[in-house]
Amino acid sequence: MDVTKDAVAQRLAQAHFEVEPGIVRIVRLLAPEGHENDPAEPIKLLEVNQNTTAHGIIPVHFGPHSASGICYPSMIVEVTPKEFEQIRQDPTRLPNEWRLGGEFVNKPARAAVGG
Repeated sequence: MDVTKDAVAQRLAQAHFEVEPGIVRIVRLLAPEGHENDPAEPIKLLEVNQNTTAHGIIPVHFGPHSASGICYPSMIVEVTPKEFEQIRQDPTRLPNEWRLGGEFVNKPARAAVGG
């Protein structure tokens, strides 16, 4: 199993897509230049959820969960689609000098064949 931070972030994002049907996009949040490669720097996901309420940017921190293959701490920020558009227009709304990174593509699990 690939344990690079990018691979773990991809698995974490995919797991969140699978358990929360209201998520319409997940974007990686990146720390200021040079900090993202620090293993202690959490994986940060900005989850755009059409079923959430607008409450601003409130990062929720999680520790590593080795049994699930999540070997880094993580932070999840859940926003509405409208809040996401506001962040895209003005990224300075993000705390800690974070910036928007790449977007994760939802790869739905394939249905079992046969049966």
